[in-house]
Amino acid sequence: MNFLIFTQVDTQFLIFRTNNIMLNRVLLTVFLFVISIVNAQIKDEVLLTIDKKPVYTSEFIRVYQKNKDIIIDSNQKSVDDYLNMFIDFKLKLQYAYDLELDTTISFKNELSKYREQLILPYLVDNEVSELLVEEAYARTIDEINVSHILIKVSVDASPSDTLNAYNKINEARNKVLSGVAFEQVAKEYSEDPSVKHNNGNLGYFSAFDMVYSFESTAYNTPVGEISKPFRTKFGYHILKINDKRSSKGEIEIAHIFIKNKEDDIDYAKKQIIELYKKLLQGEKFDYLAKNYSDDQSSAQKGGLLPKFSSGKLINPIDSIAFSMKDVGDISEPFSSNYGWHILKLTNKYPIKSYDELKQNLKQQIENGSRSIIIKKSLAKKLENDYKITEDKNLLNQIYNNDIPPNSQDKNLLTIEDENYTLNEFKKSLNKDNETSKEIYTEYRTDKIIEYYKNHLEEINNDFAIIFKEYSDGLLLFDLLQNNIWDKAEKDSIGLQQYFDQNNKNYSWKKRAKIIIATCNNYDKAILVKDLMLKNKTIDEIKLLINEDATIHVLFNEGIVEEDSNKLPENYDFIKGVSKIYKVDKNHFIIGNIIEILPAELKELDETRGQVLNDYQNYLEQEWVKELHNRYKVEINKKALKNLKKEIDD
Repeated sequence: MNFLIFTQVDTQFLIFRTNNIMLNRVLLTVFLFVISIVNAQIKDEVLLTIDKKPVYTSEFIRVYQKNKDIIIDSNQKSVDDYLNMFIDFKLKLQYAYDLELDTTISFKNELSKYREQLILPYLVDNEVSELLVEEAYARTIDEINVSHILIKVSVDASPSDTLNAYNKINEARNKVLSGVAFEQVAKEYSEDPSVKHNNGNLGYFSAFDMVYSFESTAYNTPVGEISKPFRTKFGYHILKINDKRSSKGEIEIAHIFIKNKEDDIDYAKKQIIELYKKLLQGEKFDYLAKNYSDDQSSAQKGGLLPKFSSGKLINPIDSIAFSMKDVGDISEPFSSNYGWHILKLTNKYPIKSYDELKQNLKQQIENGSRSIIIKKSLAKKLENDYKITEDKNLLNQIYNNDIPPNSQDKNLLTIEDENYTLNEFKKSLNKDNETSKEIYTEYRTDKIIEYYKNHLEEINNDFAIIFKEYSDGLLLFDLLQNNIWDKAEKDSIGLQQYFDQNNKNYSWKKRAKIIIATCNNYDKAILVKDLMLKNKTIDEIKLLINEDATIHVLFNEGIVEEDSNKLPENYDFIKGVSKIYKVDKNHFIIGNIIEILPAELKELDETRGQVLNDYQNYLEQEWVKELHNRYKVEINKKALKNLKKEIDD
């Protein structure tokens, strides 16, 4: 059964039922993000009524324009034929509403899940999102090297502690500006534990490697200059921009690592040099890594490490890895603080183009910390559409951690007619690393967007249409499941009766018991045909033709119809060994028909899937007839005439 549900999704919501296999409704999610609205330039009139309930031309024209090119039968592409299908659809839908299937908990829960997915494209400020994607790509193709000083201060620190931290970072900055080496000031002031090892130098990084405010300060400060103090959730920072260069992309390396021994300072060096000599003599890198490397996590993979970008590994590993030019290059042995290493460059991954990375960057932005920027931008635009009031006194008390008792039920925020109490807001106050003011700002943004989501159908006609059509589609799915599909599967007596009444439609064509041999070259095919003519068994032929691991002939045997796609085109359907048929340069087929079977009617078990499919179609047709008798359909001939004229034009 090919059943078309009239939805407004580009790919269309089609539910197919073939050979008793029904596509699960979960397949709907494939179509959730491909949304397009056809705006018909036609006067909206009542096209028809179903028990006096109006159906407008605008609804018909939308689904007609979207579905007309995918209707399988060309004779159904006319407006009249399509209108008949449309009326059948509306009758089924009306019956579903009369049964109140739309009020069931299961239906509401499922529809709610789809709504959350359908609404996603409407929750993005596309202009801001596009700018962030472009910015992220620019930072992806250029990586930056910075040194930094951190003065820790928590986001909920007291004003005096915050001021002390700010003064201290300014003091450090002034020393650097006066000429003291940044590295020296970093060792004296920075509270980042890594300063002991790197003197404040964080190496190279690019987009998404640091928190967004840190990343933006780094990219917006010129090379060689010192940034102004800025704050993150970790505290106050200043940066020195050491270098900016084109990104080297990502690379993949394998390595052999021999760790240092405290009781033998020369052990690691001697061992790595011996292994390097074996490499020069032609020994395989992965063999040595597997059997000798002390990095157990990579040794079993031949020393292979996941691909990485510059700055992700410690130096000198990082710098040496990126200095290798050609895939297959092997480094000379070198030491780090942990031991001795040899690297092999196994692959290089240059930065992709903007178009190739755009979708991935967009997902990273909308799923990461940058999403708050998009959210705030959308909320800012929405503020102009809604009446929003706040209890300023209560807010000040929250900011000062001085919330009076018995105020839990006070309205803190009101958006149009929706009230949000202090008690409701307090559920958000347990967030780490954010001040009360930051938490409220985020809470306010969330509530504006939440209100927008909950009332989107009222302000956005496109979404209202799409959501209604998804609702109708799911509703009709449940109706057909209960009234047709499940009923047919459970009605074994009705299925048998239908088969008995229509068994002439289910018959075998002329068939044959056949052995089919497929050879990989013509010479082998000649030998196989000769052996088949000598009545050699399949096993005997395989033994004579195939050579150990080299398979020259494969066999298939069974019963096939004369036009089976298992047979070569124009196969002579006669008893005995056939001629050699060339399929292509690597496939030659010889058949041996053992017995010809005449055409005959099938048994039900031999064609149950097809019979069930046809029986479901029959039940649906009978059901639709009942619906036409149940409901009175009246067509507005004038509106239909106008509609046809508009479509023809």
